Amino acid sequence: MPGIQESYFSQWKTVLDFNELQRLTPIIINLYQKAETCPMIQDIFKAFNLCEYQNLKAVFLGMDPYPQKGVATGILFGNKPDTRNISPSLEIIREAVIDYSCPTDSKKFDITLESWCRQGVLMLNSALTVECNKPGSHTLLWRQFISKLLINLSIYQPGLPYVLFGKTAQTFTRYINKEQNLVIEAPHPAYLARNGGKLDSRIFEDVNIFITKHNGEPIKWFTEI
Repeated sequence: MPGIQESYFSQWKTVLDFNELQRLTPIIINLYQKAETCPMIQDIFKAFNLCEYQNLKAVFLGMDPYPQKGVATGILFGNKPDTRNISPSLEIIREAVIDYSCPTDSKKFDITLESWCRQGVLMLNSALTVECNKPGSHTLLWRQFISKLLINLSIYQPGLPYVLFGKTAQTFTRYINKEQNLVIEAPHPAYLARNGGKLDSRIFEDVNIFITKHNGEPIKWFTEI
């Protein structure tokens, strides 16, 4: 992680708490040395690297990364491009953005979700790391960092839609200015997958309506081929 601040955060310096980041850095390095931790250390801040601050249009916040070894990518809900059987959470997301009542042969869905990031969606876990096979193990570690980010975004980047997936993410609602931003609270896709539920596709419609009103170009959740 040495030098990570410079390479990843040049655009994000206005809204990130670098004092907290400096406090976290040796702790995180130590955790990776002591136990298998997800995602790979170079991918911890990947969401910031792929989503340009100047292009920020929406913030999606979830829980911690996938705890299974080799699955987490640093992008909320994202899977690796060569994944054959995608994660249940991602399958729930895919079903919500693609209308399966219509022919889908001409629709391509990016399972990495990196295309969403590049369009301006900050795809963020509320804890950026997790010990393998121990969900929630680093939840409190990252809380101050994420809280300060949301507070600062409300100050410096008003007019954003936030989608908070699951109860853990929804505990951060207090840090978002609801008068200047759209806040949508949604069930976590993992919960829906376990219980045979579906995610309301109107979430993504409402996000694009808000983006169109405040920032122009809506997000393309999938591509036509």
